[in-house]
Amino acid sequence: MNSVISSTKWILVIVAILLFLVLGLANMGSYTALVVIPGVIEFEQFPLSMALILAFAFAFGALFVVGIMDQMDSYFTERELRRKIRDLENEVSQLRNLPIRENLKSQRAVEEENR
Repeated sequence: MNSVISSTKWILVIVAILLFLVLGLANMGSYTALVVIPGVIEFEQFPLSMALILAFAFAFGALFVVGIMDQMDSYFTERELRRKIRDLENEVSQLRNLPIRENLKSQRAVEEENR
């Protein structure tokens, strides 16, 4: 199941890249105004194909950062759960080492003393 999801993700990435490249090539001779920061960074005649490719690159970079943050979150969660498992295994090991009363008579005597 995991390999199917991974393959699907990569197929979608390849399709998206090809789509943006085709859109860029189809609009090769078109120009547009590109405003990055109004009044500071503005381009009056910017190739539309470059604008599409830059938009794709920016989106890819943003999703890459989000993916890295998600992987880091998963890593820290896994590390915390492993530590809890190790602590619980140590506790079970310590409980196994506790002495068990050998016969029922001594257990009944202890119960009567506790009453």
